[in-house]
Amino acid sequence: MKCAHRIFLFFVMSAAAVSFAGDIQVSCSTGLRVYLDDKLMGTSNAREDGLFLSAVPAGAHTIRVEKDGFLPKNIRIEVSDYPVEVRVGSLSPQPFAQYQKKAEPEEVKQLFGNLVITSAPQNCIIELDGESETKEIPRLSIGRIISGKHTISFSKPGYETITREVIIHPGAEVTVRGDLFAGMIEILYEGRGSLQVRSNPQRCTIRFRGKMEDKIHPTFNLTHIPAGEYPIVFEIRGRKLSKNVLIMDGQRAVITVSFVKGNEPFSVSYVPN
Repeated sequence: MKCAHRIFLFFVMSAAAVSFAGDIQVSCSTGLRVYLDDKLMGTSNAREDGLFLSAVPAGAHTIRVEKDGFLPKNIRIEVSDYPVEVRVGSLSPQPFAQYQKKAEPEEVKQLFGNLVITSAPQNCIIELDGESETKEIPRLSIGRIISGKHTISFSKPGYETITREVIIHPGAEVTVRGDLFAGMIEILYEGRGSLQVRSNPQRCTIRFRGKMEDKIHPTFNLTHIPAGEYPIVFEIRGRKLSKNVLIMDGQRAVITVSFVKGNEPFSVSYVPN
């Protein structure tokens, strides 16, 4: 009797243990990543008619399916000691604006600049790279112009048309004045920024804008630098590190450079002047 009682208890306990787990059949198309409570369980396939999850603990769970280029789908389920089937329908394509790589702030600043246009007389026709605009205000501002060379023209009945090439520096604001009386175009202000260098070790040589400087203090500073992108080279005992640095109008570029093995060679940040 004692032996039979023990066998009975064994089966009761085994049944109780089994009741705390269940099976989940995730029915879906192939090639989907299947997650259970944010843990990747595998990729759906034809052999399993999706993906079969066994011995899942009883209770509330979340199934998530994902595929590149599509919006993920989350399904909340309750697991008991009975099998559960989760049917996953078609996934919705991800909107292009969300799916495409977003440009980082620094990348945006490297691509665009701003143009401020003044003229004498005030009212005239401005043509920038073949696109015409009527200027009837003292200052005409055009933002987000791709950096590089552009052609600007000023015209007005009774005056000779004047044309000049202007360079838009990344992150800079360029001010141009077209003087139809004098028949000339002036670039009055290209935007200026500054540079601060911190290095490890403290002493090193810096090559910037055609000049070589010895850095002997904790920080090295340069001001009134025309906006634009410049190469900068650091050297110590024959070792060189180089990088292009963006100087932006009204901003100080702070460069931290390290020759120490295992450290990040460069980091660049910006603070207002």
